[in-house]
Amino acid sequence: MKKNFWVLGSLALIVAIMIGGCKKPDEEMKRAMAAIEEAKKAGAGEYASGDLASAEQLMAEGRELMRQYRYAEAKAKFEEAYRLALSAKGKATSQQGGPGEPKPGGSTPIGKDGSPLPASHTVVKGECLWRIAEYDQMYDDPFQWPLIYQANRDNIDKTAHQHGFRSNEENWIFPDQQFGIPRDASTDEIKAARKRAGAPAPYMPPGK
Repeated sequence: MKKNFWVLGSLALIVAIMIGGCKKPDEEMKRAMAAIEEAKKAGAGEYASGDLASAEQLMAEGRELMRQYRYAEAKAKFEEAYRLALSAKGKATSQQGGPGEPKPGGSTPIGKDGSPLPASHTVVKGECLWRIAEYDQMYDDPFQWPLIYQANRDNIDKTAHQHGFRSNEENWIFPDQQFGIPRDASTDEIKAARKRAGAPAPYMPPGK
């Protein structure tokens, strides 16, 4: 009887894992946690408390879902927490006159949700330039990753060489690297970047 109960319990656990997604979203959780910490350091607790609180709430909800083996739902919570943390960091940096502050005569780039877009990004484990460019708060377009590479090439190549890579043709990046995110690229520069990344012709960015 006990053996049957153990077998049924194991089957229930397997089914729960299959329903929630087979892979635990550990990387998404760590990325969101790191983004929240970066937002706090940027002063989001004072300048973007709403977004920061929402990101932390989503983190808590994601952890609870993980305990229930509902991994797919947890992953979505962590990804949204990450986006909100980026938004919070961007707002805090902008309001304090940091890297996101507009230059005289210029204007601050605004995202879909009406918040300032971040002017920098700190790499966390599991990211690549393609993935960073794909984030809503970056370019919402993975094919624009060459813009980030060109703007940070010295940093990227130097760090890769320090890690033993003689050539950085694969554009290796590493956790804790901080990249500037170009916001003033011309249409021609964007098209050239998208062409290099393998986007289909005529290489126009989404929405253009």
